[in-house]
Amino acid sequence: MPEKSNKNNFSEIVSIDPISLQSYKYAKNEIQPFRLEKSNKNSFFISYIQSKDVISATVDISKNIPDSDLKDAIEIKVYDELGLDSAIEYTITYLETETNDTKNRIFNVFVIDTALVNTQLSDIRKKTHYIDYVTTAPFLISSLYQKTLLESEGTDCFVYFQKNDAFLAIYRGGEYLYSKSLHYSLTELTEKFCELIGERIDEEDFYKLLTTEGLKSTNISYQSFLMQLFGELFLYINDVIVFAKRSYSIETIDKIYMGSEIGSFIGVDEYAKSYLGLESYEFNFSIAINSKEWYVDQIHILMILTAQVYFENRDDKLNFSIYQRPPPFKERPVGKLIGIIVASLILTTAYPAYQYGYSQFLQIQINQTTNKYRKANSKANLIRAKIAKLKKAKAKIVGLVKKESEKLEFRKKLLTEIYKKKTDYSMKALILVELINISNKYKSKMDVISYDKNDIKLSIQNRSEKKITEFIKELTKLKKYKITTDKIKKDAKNNFYLSQIVVGL
Repeated sequence: MPEKSNKNNFSEIVSIDPISLQSYKYAKNEIQPFRLEKSNKNSFFISYIQSKDVISATVDISKNIPDSDLKDAIEIKVYDELGLDSAIEYTITYLETETNDTKNRIFNVFVIDTALVNTQLSDIRKKTHYIDYVTTAPFLISSLYQKTLLESEGTDCFVYFQKNDAFLAIYRGGEYLYSKSLHYSLTELTEKFCELIGERIDEEDFYKLLTTEGLKSTNISYQSFLMQLFGELFLYINDVIVFAKRSYSIETIDKIYMGSEIGSFIGVDEYAKSYLGLESYEFNFSIAINSKEWYVDQIHILMILTAQVYFENRDDKLNFSIYQRPPPFKERPVGKLIGIIVASLILTTAYPAYQYGYSQFLQIQINQTTNKYRKANSKANLIRAKIAKLKKAKAKIVGLVKKESEKLEFRKKLLTEIYKKKTDYSMKALILVELINISNKYKSKMDVISYDKNDIKLSIQNRSEKKITEFIKELTKLKKYKITTDKIKKDAKNNFYLSQIVVGL
């Protein structure tokens, strides 16, 4: 929950459905239904644009086009390829995606009719005056990764049903990859079901059927038609996923999350396995301590999480709101101008007084510093005299220490040489015995052995290359010697393998 701070001055988050105006307030880690008429200026208002109201496409732009011209190049290509009406004002946003194309950059482009946004959000604005953040429904999902409710690994698919819309979104590595509006909103599902059974049933009754009995309905007739309806639905979803895999080079979908505005559909997991070959997970994320008191449309949960992410980074790249609140007065151009004028007047009157007062202050500082310097200099002269005497005494002591050190060093070298003479030959003999024992272990023959001051050089031969390799490995495992070897060579004439080894002592 965002608390008041220098970075965030909002006491609560208010999420708003743009169609029904149903709202929730999130404050102090609790979520409650909310009436917009009760909103105040300390509330952060967030809403979204339905997926069906967004035109999405993929365009490729040459890598030779500089970033300064990128926006214009994308807009020109979008108008051309999508056949947009030049008389209509659009909001065009884009995200770059990874590609193996060496010549082009690939962008996911999102086009929104500005007038449509204005129409959908005007009712909210009448009640709240401002709407701080607006983005598309599929973009809201990214907050699940940014708030670590989901791990940013693998490729995840999300399918969510709303009364007036439904969408499928794919995220790879926690980043948006693809989305599509589905022609199976809750209203459309209700209509198709009524056509199948040949009678009209109330929408709320149908929603209750989906969330309480679903595809496991005790009404055999209903169950049969539901199976037919959801069979068509999942064939459609499968076609969309196949298209996305092919278009975006997706090898596999790791997880699929399915949910709806009214709750989870009973029995839908079996269809996900049968038609998609995927295990489905419930699209239901709890973020409040009272989340279990009632079911909250998950789009509201995503809006609350998105608001929290926005508080952390203030990124407006995907913010489509045209009703953002103005900055504080001091940050507006008029406020800055007035501030400059007031500051100028204060400086004009205060500067002479400041100059006089500061000069007096500096004179006092100079007098105090001069007195301190005289006292410190007197003490320094006494210390310098003592240091000179100590240097003379030190020079005498250093001379005596040097003579004694030279005598000690001579005696140490003499004793070291005597010790080496006594131990060197016996140590080399012991090492040689150890080497011979290991070579015998692997039935290898040491052909040539030579001694040096710091190492023993030997030639090892065996009819098996593997035995020589094992011999070298065992020497290395001892960690007592530094082993250096040449490549194992084969003597074709005598039919044996040979390797030169240097054992560092």
